[in-house]
Amino acid sequence: MIEVGGNKFKLWLGTELKKVAEKLIEGGKKNIISNPSCKLINPFTLIINFSVNNEKYQLILQGNYKEKYKDSDDGNLDIDEKSMFLLINQSRKNWFKKS
Repeated sequence: MIEVGGNKFKLWLGTELKKVAEKLIEGGKKNIISNPSCKLINPFTLIINFSVNNEKYQLILQGNYKEKYKDSDDGNLDIDEKSMFLLINQSRKNWFKKS
């Protein structure tokens, strides 16, 4: 067997560019967020559970929820999905993956 031609540098460059392109494509994909639900654990802690691409995540927000806690039944907060999605999107850095 004999190998003829080829260029090791071009081969290396092509594989490196392919790796970079795959990372760019993966980073550009949209995440599908679904099934949001929230609960007030105490007057200062709000927990939002949701799914991202069929994987379960949780978001814990701390703040002053005293009035909403008093008005809620068993910590179930009466909030519409649009507001939950807004809170989830704004707090992306604080997502925890549930195991």
